[in-house]
Amino acid sequence: MKIKIKISRCDPMGKGWCEPFLQAYDIEAKEGMTILDALHLVKDVQDGTLAFRRSCRSAICGSCAVNINGFPKLACKTHLIAEYKKRKEIIIEPLSNHRVIKDLVVDFNTFWEKINKVEPWLNRKTAISGQRSAVSKQTVLKINNSSKCIMCGCCNGACNTLEIDKRFIAPAALAKAWRFVGDVREVDKKKRLEKLSEAHGMWDCVRCVNCTQYCPKDVAPLQAIERLRAEAINQGVIDNHGAKHVESMVDSVKRVGRLDEAAMTFKTLGFLRSIGMIPFGFRMEMHGKMPMPLIFPQIEKIEEVKKIYEEVKKRKKQAEVKVEK
Repeated sequence: MKIKIKISRCDPMGKGWCEPFLQAYDIEAKEGMTILDALHLVKDVQDGTLAFRRSCRSAICGSCAVNINGFPKLACKTHLIAEYKKRKEIIIEPLSNHRVIKDLVVDFNTFWEKINKVEPWLNRKTAISGQRSAVSKQTVLKINNSSKCIMCGCCNGACNTLEIDKRFIAPAALAKAWRFVGDVREVDKKKRLEKLSEAHGMWDCVRCVNCTQYCPKDVAPLQAIERLRAEAINQGVIDNHGAKHVESMVDSVKRVGRLDEAAMTFKTLGFLRSIGMIPFGFRMEMHGKMPMPLIFPQIEKIEEVKKIYEEVKKRKKQAEVKVEK
C-alpha cells in the first residue's frame, strides 16, 4: 500500500530563520509499520537530511514524540496504516509549545527547567536519623500514575495554557510534583504546595483535559493537578486566587444551591481588584457574558444540599480520627 506522508521541514539553526513547510514523501507501507519506521525509511532511502529523535522504539524512552495529524503522539507507537485509514492523510510536525531546532527536533531545555523547578526528589529528615517510614500499598497507588511518566512531553505539547503562557509550569512538571507531594515520606509538603500555588503554577491550569487525553502512558496529569489543589487546600495554602475561587464555589453551592457568579468574583479577587475589572465587565456585557446577581438565590429544598455538606464534614472527621488512631 503506497501512502504519501507530509513532514514539516525547517532548519532555523542552519539558515538563521526559516518558515516551516511540508515536504511530501511516498512510502510503501507494510502491515505493522509505525510512523517511526516510515521516518527511518525516508531518512535511509530518500532524504538523509531529515532530522528527528528516537531511541528505544518501545514506547519507553519518549524521545520520538511528535505531532501526528495535529495531535501529540509517540511515533514508535502509532501505526502508519491505521492512522492513515482513520485520518485519510499523514502529516508529521514537531511537538507543539516547543522551539524547533530542526525539522521534528525540538528544544527540551525549558521542559527540563520546569521539571527541576518542582524539585523531583524526596525531602526526608528521617533519612538522617535512620528511621523508617511505613509505606502501604494504598499510599503507593495514590502516586502510582505519576511514576509512569516517561518525559515524552506529549502533555505539554497539548497544553492550552502553555500555548498562551510560556511561564506556566505545565502538566508534566505538575504530575511529577504530585509524585512527591503525595508521598507519605515527604516532610516539606506544605512548602512545595506554597511554591506550586504561585503565579504560573498549578492554579493556572484551565482543565481542558488534553494532557490526560494525549498522554501515551495513562499518567493522567489532570488528576495529579486536581490532587495537588485539594492537598493545598487541606494544608491551608489558600492565599491565592485559585484556592479562593474554589472556596467561593463551595460556599456559593452551600449557601444557595448553585453558583452565584457575581458574588464569587468579589470573593475570589477581593473588592479593590474587582473594581479594576469593571472595564472587562462592560466588554463581557456587550457579548452577553456578564454574570448577573441572583435575585432569588436559593434553590428549592436547599436543606438537601446542606445535608450533603454535613455528611462530608462528618466523614472527614471520622477519617481524621482514624488516622490519629
